[in-house]
Parts: sequence; structure tokens; C-alpha cells
Amino acid sequence: MVLGADKTMEYLRSFSCPANQDVESFLHFKSIRFEKADATRTYLILDKVGIILAYFSLTFKELPTHNLALSKSKIKKLDGISNNANSLKVYLIGQIAKNFSLKENPIKLKDILTPIDIIIEKAQYLIGGRVIILECQNKQKLINLYESHGFKTIPTKTKGESDSLITMIFNN
Repeated sequence: MVLGADKTMEYLRSFSCPANQDVESFLHFKSIRFEKADATRTYLILDKVGIILAYFSLTFKELPTHNLALSKSKIKKLDGISNNANSLKVYLIGQIAKNFSLKENPIKLKDILTPIDIIIEKAQYLIGGRVIILECQNKQKLINLYESHGFKTIPTKTKGESDSLITMIFNN
């Protein structure tokens, strides 16, 4: 089914995430442009009738290591080659969110992480790479949620502000 530009925008605007306007704004205003520029891939998780339950976007980036409080052996494990790596090539879960415009949205974080894992495993098989990260708000409830699903906060050499983003790494 092809919707066309106007219908697609209307469809994407049915998604709401009041707790994180950046995540909502990305889907509404940037996701299509980033998709066309091959900067990210955005995936919608739909129910049986096509209502958006959640979405996520994936990309890759280089994560500078100069501000990370990691041992040289940990950097080598993550990089795969050098303990002096200036950056790590990582898969980034750029956006991840549940649709809060639905009164009873049954989706849980594990339901969003499962297709992410499948997609990244395929990419790893095809082109390599070993590190998966996400950046999230520095809110303890959110950190605890991600930690309960295998993510760990990457320690940094400098303490960020409480409203800044933190980087979390998956199962490494």
C-alpha cells in the first residue's frame, strides 16, 4: 500500500510521545528526510490494523573514546583491533519510543528490542561491527528500564548535566 507524502505525514503524526518531544518530533518532521538521505533507517511497529504502536531508528556512527572512562583492554574488546582506538564504530539506536496516543498500547520495550536485535544481527553478519549503543535522557527510571534489558551506562571522565544525554551500551 502506497500512501503518498501527505497521507504518510498524517499517518506519522498519529504517533505521540509527550514525555520526549525530540523523539516525537523526529518521527513527524525528520524521519523521511533522514531516510531519503540514507542517514538512518526508521522502522514502525504496527498492530494488526496498521496503527503505530512504537518506532525505532537505526544508524551507525563513530563514538569518540577520549571522554570514555574505559580501560584500554575494554576499548580493545569493543574495537576488536586496538586498545588505543580514538573512536569506536557503533550501531546507534537513534530513536526508540512507544506511541502514547493509544489508551491501551500493549507494546513493551522487549517487543521493540527484538526486531532491533534481528536487524542489527543481519547487518553484523553482512558488514561486521560489534557495538550497539543508545543515547537516552539522564533519568534514573529510564536508565533502570534499559539496564533491565541488558544495557549498561558507559562511564565518562566528566560528569554531564542531569538533563544531558547519556550513552548506554548493549551486552558488551
